[in-house]
Parts: sequence; C-alpha cells; structure tokens
Amino acid sequence: MKSQLKFLIWIVILAFGLTVAGLYKKGYFTKETSEKVQNSTMVKSSAKVETSAKITQTLNIQAIDNSMIGDNVSIIGKITDRRDHKDGHVFLTVQDSSGEILVPIFFDKKINTDNLIVGSQFQFSGKVDEYKGQMEIIPSTQKDIVPVATSTKIEEKDEGKVVTINGKILSKYTHLKGHIFLTVKVDSTGQELDIPLFNTLHPNPDAYLINSEVSIKGKVDIYKGKLELVPNSLNDIVILKKGDETGVNNVKIADITETDRGKMVITKGFVKEVVDKDGHLFFKLSDNGKEIKAVLFKADSQEIEGRRKRILHAEKAQFEIRVLGMVDVYNDELEIIIDKVLVD
Repeated sequence: MKSQLKFLIWIVILAFGLTVAGLYKKGYFTKETSEKVQNSTMVKSSAKVETSAKITQTLNIQAIDNSMIGDNVSIIGKITDRRDHKDGHVFLTVQDSSGEILVPIFFDKKINTDNLIVGSQFQFSGKVDEYKGQMEIIPSTQKDIVPVATSTKIEEKDEGKVVTINGKILSKYTHLKGHIFLTVKVDSTGQELDIPLFNTLHPNPDAYLINSEVSIKGKVDIYKGKLELVPNSLNDIVILKKGDETGVNNVKIADITETDRGKMVITKGFVKEVVDKDGHLFFKLSDNGKEIKAVLFKADSQEIEGRRKRILHAEKAQFEIRVLGMVDVYNDELEIIIDKVLVD
C-alpha cells in the first residue's frame, strides 16, 4: 500500500514539472511576458480612470436621475429652503424652472455658507448622489458654489437695485478711517465699478488681494456722478480665487504720472522723511533723484504693524524697499497709498 502511494506522489510531481517546463518554453515566465501583463493591467486601469472622470456640465434639475450617481454636474437655481444641522452641516433645497433638488453642504468641507440665504440664486457644482429616494448634488469646495451674476451692464437707471456681479479686483484703496475702496472689472461686460467697504463692516485689507476673482452682491448707488455697488455685509463678497499680485506692473518712480491715478503699481525706492501721525506713516520714496509721497494708513492688524516696522527700519538702515500701492493725487501731488511692503 505504501509503495503504491509513493508511486502516485512521484507521478503527480513529474506531471507538475513537465507542465511548468512547457509553460516556461512558451514564454509564460519571461520578463517580456511579465511586462505585457503589467502593461495590460495599466491600460485597463487607465481606461477605468478615464471612464470614471466626468466633465462637469450644467443641467436642468429635472434631467438629473439615479443613472447619474457619481457624475459631476452643475445646476443654476434659487434657494427655496435652508436647514442648519446642529453639527454644522447645511441642507439646501434648490429649485429651477424644471424641478428641485437637495444640496447638502457638509461641515468638513469648510465651505462658507453665510451668504446662502433663501431667495438667492447660485450655480452649484458637485457629485450626484441619492439619499432616501431624493437626488442631491454634493459640493466639495467653495468654488463649487458661485452666486449668479447679472449679465447686463449696470446703468444709472438701476440705482437702488440689488445685483450680483462677478469680476476681478483691479485696485484697492485703504482709507485712513478704515474704509476700503475697491475697483472691480465685471467679467460679463468689462465695466469697472467702485465697491466701497465702509468701516462699519470692519473689512480686513489683506482679504482682498489685487487680481482676485470675486463675486459681489450689493445695492447700486451713484456717488459724485459715478456708479458704485455697495455690499450690505462682508458675506456679500465671495473670493472665488485669490489674486496673484506679482502680475502688477513694476514702474519706476520717474515714470509714474497722473494718468496712473487709481492704478495699482509696484515701485521701489529709499525711505525718507518719515512722519508718524496718529498711527499713520507719511514719508517719501526716492529713486535716482526722483521722489514720490507715500502713506501707510493705520489699521489694527499684525500685517500692518510688520509693514510699519519695515518702513521705519528701511529709513534708519538706508536700504531700498519695494512696495505695492495705488497711485493717487492729493493736493495736486502724486502719492502712493501703500498696500504692501514686498519682501524680496
């Protein structure tokens, strides 16, 4: 019995060896075959990724169903209901002419929801999902929620109307009393509008970088013959994309003229004749014999204090500084309202 068992074991081992040898001859265990298998796997994996990546498209709400779960889509609609959860989540009901859908905004996404009020119109983008038989779109970042802006040019006849614009910050002027005055170029019309942020709103100058893409809701007003859009609160200003201030033009002091009034520039020079008046710094910038007045207005922030120290140190140590500021004319003299002291 034992001899028969041994004989069967040897037969199995021999058969296995012949099979492996045959597979090896056919190239199943070569480097080339291994690479083919690996490449094939990569191609299939790549195909899956490509298939699963969906291009965001704007749809009517009625067109969204459970066959689209996992797709990224956009809708434009009005908020008809808002429910705030005790854990910080916000659940919106959004409606367009074709139907309504749920838009849950989860707390861990860190999305500012202060301006999401009933009656406001937004474009919502996100992934389609279904919850308890109801379709929903789930935004994942702040950029997925954009106020719907007016597409027509704002005119004097619109005075008193509340409108929303999307655009880019061209210039910023910080007033000594804490007001901030922005100039924004509207995307849809190319129109340039003044946006006053009064000190009653407690605006932070460092929150509004030049070249930032913004969405602003406000009341149309006319001040000294110029149209302006006046936000009611800081929540009416949404930063869609922070600006890159390195794109501002570098200009020599000698080349700055009255035609640059209202424009943001970067210039450099030596600091002279600093006067500290009620926390505001008044001084001159000098470059190759050319001078221009400059002012850094007082503000309650660590950033402003750091700029004050750099200006004072630059005068004492006599080294050049580069500044970002808005060109203005005061008492018929050119000056630069300092926004930042740049560090090279």
